Amino acid sequence: MKGFSGFNNSPVKQTTDREKKIARNTEFNAHARKTGILPNFKTTEEKEKWYSNKSNVNMLNTKQKEYFKNKK
Repeated sequence: MKGFSGFNNSPVKQTTDREKKIARNTEFNAHARKTGILPNFKTTEEKEKWYSNKSNVNMLNTKQKEYFKNKK
């Protein structure tokens, strides 16, 4: 039967697009912190202030695209 594993006929879990996006962001954020692109935030207010700046978000998105493009 297509789409079922051999054990107990339980369906094979497919990852959703949201789960894939979260995994990509988690992987890149770890890399960004190591390279100094993304600062370590001490408080939630610092994090919100940094992400509210559109130029920071655009720079982060650009670096993420480059990271995954070069990774392939």
